[in-house]
Amino acid sequence: MQQAANLIKYSNSILILTHKNPDGDAVGSMLGLAQALLGIGKDVQCFSKDPVPSFFNFLPKVSIIKQQIVKNKYDLVILLDCALFERTGIKDIGEIVSHYDSLLILDHHPKGKTQCDSVRNCVEIIEDKTSSTAVLVYNLSKEMDIDINKDIANCLLTGIFTDTGGFQHNNTDPLSLQAAAEFMKKGSRIEKIAKNIFSNKKMAAIRLWGLALSRIKTDKKTGMAVSYVSKKDMEDLGAKEEDLAGLVNVINTISDAKFSLLLTEYEDHKIKGSLRSEEYKGIDVSRIARSLGGGGHKLASGFEISGSIKESTEKIKEAILGIKK
Repeated sequence: MQQAANLIKYSNSILILTHKNPDGDAVGSMLGLAQALLGIGKDVQCFSKDPVPSFFNFLPKVSIIKQQIVKNKYDLVILLDCALFERTGIKDIGEIVSHYDSLLILDHHPKGKTQCDSVRNCVEIIEDKTSSTAVLVYNLSKEMDIDINKDIANCLLTGIFTDTGGFQHNNTDPLSLQAAAEFMKKGSRIEKIAKNIFSNKKMAAIRLWGLALSRIKTDKKTGMAVSYVSKKDMEDLGAKEEDLAGLVNVINTISDAKFSLLLTEYEDHKIKGSLRSEEYKGIDVSRIARSLGGGGHKLASGFEISGSIKESTEKIKEAILGIKK
């Protein structure tokens, strides 16, 4: 943390990146860190390849996250909630950066290959036992003696809240609750965050959920409960991919399933898979995701695969049965 603080101290122009299809932890961490750095006089730019889901629009200064940035030189690039440039969805970092001096990685996913392997002046803080990247930003802010105001608190609490499933997942640890308590003292309200994320759904989203829930099937050989949503389903209902947030967790509540899988066709023959399980079910879904080219946490992972919904389902079943052997 001290090394990371020093990198920031001696940098003026800073670019913050996160993974494609940003979730609550990615968005909350980015906005919280950006506002903390702006508060100490840094020139900060935030880039996300994909738009921020609309249900995060309640967060302060969400508009500073851009999908396009004028190509520029930066003293420091910060990777949040991922450890490789390729996870940002940027094919070539040169698309948005003409040159950068240093790299900082803050991530809480299990460590594999990181961008620090190929960057000389790099600091990485990768803590897979930490509930969220927002907690790492909180720790870094404390290291730098940055005053966390209400806006920063709202952003970071959103990151913790979403990645702990509203403090229901087994990654909810004392540090997460300690940080949440401090954020609430600053004026952040959990009920406001919960309402905006979980209780503010459009009619199209509810109908899409109903369609996906009606399609759930369980597979005794693999132990999974699986459902799917096609590109046509979303087009017919006027829904977006962001409207599916949280659905895989509902599917995971089926009592006789070891884990849940939601397949989403986001482009023709391009499928995203979201996997969820619980500690007591004894399934490490990250192993399944990695076998399909993806990754993530033991109880929450994802991957992408090419093919039709039917073809993808069969490939996934084969992969799961192969792991079990």
